[in-house]
Amino acid sequence: MSALRYLENILWANGVCCPRCGHHAKVGKLNGATTRVGTYKCYKCRKAFSVLHGTLLSASHVPAHKWLQAMYLTEGGTKPMRAHRLGRILNVSFKTAASMMRRLESAAARMEDADSADTRGLLAPHPISDAGYTCETPPSV
Repeated sequence: MSALRYLENILWANGVCCPRCGHHAKVGKLNGATTRVGTYKCYKCRKAFSVLHGTLLSASHVPAHKWLQAMYLTEGGTKPMRAHRLGRILNVSFKTAASMMRRLESAAARMEDADSADTRGLLAPHPISDAGYTCETPPSV
């Protein structure tokens, strides 16, 4: 199973949902030659989105499978690991590994502080991302 399909099963267990307007019915998968893999379009608000939209993994050039491996290796940002070692395992630069570690650690700290019932864990909205809406709570206009 690919990383994007795995994330889709976790985040969209009840079906694909637009993160901007929360609409379920008028959403379609884009399969064009120049379209990125895993891109969907909401035909109600006419915006494109992916499963990574509004998560810790958005606004990152690192592939999703490497993020999932980093989450596994660091136990969600709680297990201490040197960025050099993580970079060698994931085959990324030291700077990229250090950035990933910082994001994972800050997300883990926010989860501990919030003690919320968010079942998505580290995939919850990240302060760096531009959105952070879920299907249950559409944005207020």
